[in-house]
Amino acid sequence: MIAQAFGTAAALAILVVPVAADAKDESLVLAPSSKWNMHYADDYCRLARTFGTDDQAVTLLIDRYAPGGHFRMSLAGPLMKRSAADGTATVRFGSVLPEQKLYFHTGNFNKNAPAWVFGSSIRLRPLETEVDPNSMASPPAFAADEASVTEITIGAPLRRHVVLQTGAMDKSFAALRDCTDHLVAGWGVDVERYRDAVPPVPLAPPSSWMTNTDYPPDMVRAFQPGLVEFRLSIDPTGKVAGCHVQQSTNPANFNTAVCKAMMRRARFEPARDRDGEPIASYYQNLVRFQIPK
Repeated sequence: MIAQAFGTAAALAILVVPVAADAKDESLVLAPSSKWNMHYADDYCRLARTFGTDDQAVTLLIDRYAPGGHFRMSLAGPLMKRSAADGTATVRFGSVLPEQKLYFHTGNFNKNAPAWVFGSSIRLRPLETEVDPNSMASPPAFAADEASVTEITIGAPLRRHVVLQTGAMDKSFAALRDCTDHLVAGWGVDVERYRDAVPPVPLAPPSSWMTNTDYPPDMVRAFQPGLVEFRLSIDPTGKVAGCHVQQSTNPANFNTAVCKAMMRRARFEPARDRDGEPIASYYQNLVRFQIPK
């Protein structure tokens, strides 16, 4: 993951917020107020569902940009309103899998609902070892983990836990998996050959592809953070044939800056199929623009 903080380092501040003694013992349980909706976009697939109503409504968005076990999650609704630009939330998928601490940016959904936008490397079960995000392989016990999730619990920094009653998510994730297979085929990638392929390998650390000078000056002056999910099309020679912004949380200035830098600096050893033959492929990552406080 490219996750660069641009600017000078800042001191770490800890803010302790008092909470009512009995607040932690109560959970806000939200039943579904809509059906699951699958959105088929050109560069990503989205599962969406709303839980609760009125001021307690929370919309859950699960976005996947390619086959595999990782996804990006967003939560939108009045409960997500906060003054800080980012934070860390405790999230638990189901009652069997372990609780995770996930970093998020704040933003807006449909221009009016406060939202928490998490990264694209979330998995239902955290992996002990790093897995290439561009591999189409699924994590161990993937189907069993999906079936075990019947609710999603969000804790801190909320004053009390919020429980989204999703119901068993195995069929929802199966639909998402089917969508992403079709997605990759639309990029000109042979899905079956790529499933067992060795992914493309960057010839230089991805962190070197973006520098402080790539931060759009007008966004620096506005203290504007940004999160850009991007995909690079890579031809059989390893050359970057195109840059595509899959999703972005902020103004188009960031999108232009990312693709300009990627096309200029990203280089790869091409992907190879099981027979060692070079094939067309893709590479995905994200850039986080952030000015330290």
